[in-house]
Amino acid sequence: MAAAGMKPTIFVNDGLDSQLALVARAQGWLVDCSDGDSVQLSVAIAICDGSTESVDSLRSRFPLALVVAEPSDGEAITTEHADLNLPPGTPRGFAVQMLSLGADHWHRNRRMMDLAKDVARRKAQTRQLSEIGLSLSGRGDVEALLETILSEARRLVPSDGASLYLVAKDRAEDELVFKLAQNDSISVPYIEQRLPLTRESVAGFVALTGNELNLADVYRIPPSAPYRFNASFDEQMSYRTRSMLVIAMRDHRGDVVGVLQFINRLSADGETVTPFVDEDAEILRAVASQAAVSIQKNSLINNINQLFESFVHASVKAIEQRDPSTSGHSSRVAQTTVELLQALPRSDVSRFHGLTLSEDHLKEVRYAALLHDFGKVAVRENVLLKANKLTDERLEIVRYRVELQKERLRRRAVERQLHALHHGSESNDVARARSLRQLEREISLLDDYFDAVASANKPNVSDDDRFDHLQAIRQYGFRELDGTLSGLITDADLVALSVARGSLTTEERQEIQAHVAHTIEFLSVLPWPPELSQVSLIAGAHHEKLDGSGYPYGMVGDEIPLASRVMTVCDIFDALTAMDRPYKPAMSEEVALNILHSDVKRGLLDADIVDVFSQAKVWRCLDRPVSKAV
Repeated sequence: MAAAGMKPTIFVNDGLDSQLALVARAQGWLVDCSDGDSVQLSVAIAICDGSTESVDSLRSRFPLALVVAEPSDGEAITTEHADLNLPPGTPRGFAVQMLSLGADHWHRNRRMMDLAKDVARRKAQTRQLSEIGLSLSGRGDVEALLETILSEARRLVPSDGASLYLVAKDRAEDELVFKLAQNDSISVPYIEQRLPLTRESVAGFVALTGNELNLADVYRIPPSAPYRFNASFDEQMSYRTRSMLVIAMRDHRGDVVGVLQFINRLSADGETVTPFVDEDAEILRAVASQAAVSIQKNSLINNINQLFESFVHASVKAIEQRDPSTSGHSSRVAQTTVELLQALPRSDVSRFHGLTLSEDHLKEVRYAALLHDFGKVAVRENVLLKANKLTDERLEIVRYRVELQKERLRRRAVERQLHALHHGSESNDVARARSLRQLEREISLLDDYFDAVASANKPNVSDDDRFDHLQAIRQYGFRELDGTLSGLITDADLVALSVARGSLTTEERQEIQAHVAHTIEFLSVLPWPPELSQVSLIAGAHHEKLDGSGYPYGMVGDEIPLASRVMTVCDIFDALTAMDRPYKPAMSEEVALNILHSDVKRGLLDADIVDVFSQAKVWRCLDRPVSKAV
């Protein structure tokens, strides 16, 4: 019985006395009379007795063979089912020609079969290359990308091991970075390391020249070659590297960005190490090209992400430089917002149990929180930095007016005393005492007025205070030196001091509130990728309230994005507890939480979110280092 690829075989049904088989044996053919153990693809001629059943059976068993009908009893057989009919007493010459015909037919069929296999194999390789391209294009993590490159390449061209090197240009001299190694025979103790980029190493030579190296045996490199194989790995691991194929990875400009090194090409049965052939190099060259593009794309994406991260932090720094008192606010709000958002599905609140948060969405929320106050760059500085209801300059003017009025009153008191001295009937001591008592009352009233102004000047966290007494101060009048009637405070001062909550007048508050519209406008013009397309919406809704009283759109309930509702809670809490606000002392956590719960009762904030924030003590995440992973 012959193996496939050896001499053609003639098969004869057991017990059939075949004249053609005798001639074939004399011609050096292999003759198989077994019952079904023949190597099917080695049979070139199959002899049967001519029955339809035997012809069909042999044709199905031996797809490459000519089926010849030959009589076993000397009688002629004529059948349309066989490929050839062999009459009794066939001359030897005719039998020889028939054998030649059968051999030619068999060789043609073998060739066609091999071609069909080759086409199928190439189709499979093309499909694999396409799958590799899709796989590489979808990889975002660098380490996973490199692992995929090597494993997929070794799947295309069976290799016992492979290594991947990248060219590093981030230092004074270019280096070769050993990034990854795979080996099926041994466990590779891989440690990333930087190597000198020289022609002396196999990988370095390919990286510098861009030339491929196909080495049948790395221990037989010609002495004239500029490179040498480093056998230290083989010696350390008791391994034997034989064949090696080293291919450069080139980017779209043709520059070498790395090197793929394949070790010990395996035979079809996976048992024998064979040299790499030109077809292997052609396939792996295509993989190297795809790998280079993927690595460069990944590098560009990482660079863009780093650039964008730097841009976001530069934007935050620009905000904080305009208002240094709120330095760190945006970063704290970003960290607590992401923390609270992640705490929702872990909480006992059933409405949040099905909430899924992708890494992209967490990054989107983080950027929105970092940039939520960027629009403040368009707010006037004297409004943005207004610590009290009156500016320091305006309060000093009020103080000056009070002190000036005191001097007027003292002068009038002296004038009254002089008048009483010259014209009065009372004793001088009595008149002087009465004048001093009146002066003291008037000066004390002015002191009380200024103290009231100074007290009202401090901003309030709540809007419970009343300011009716300010009307009396406004009505207090006196004559200026030019005779015009004036007062301690103006109508504008009265409006500012009567602000119930905070330090801003209605007009100033509207200007501050406009920062949200400026934020939306700024963020909307940036070319956000699809996974970050909601940044402007999330950032722009952090001052919306559930009852519709918020701004800028007056959204109600679920119209407000969940991430924005989360950010609102974190933003308010940080504003209340921050120690860097000049217009108010920092509140305790307990007081700040009470205010949040009060806002819940007023229908402003989401009760479940505030409860999770309080129960999880989300603000404690600020004690941990800030993570930029999302």
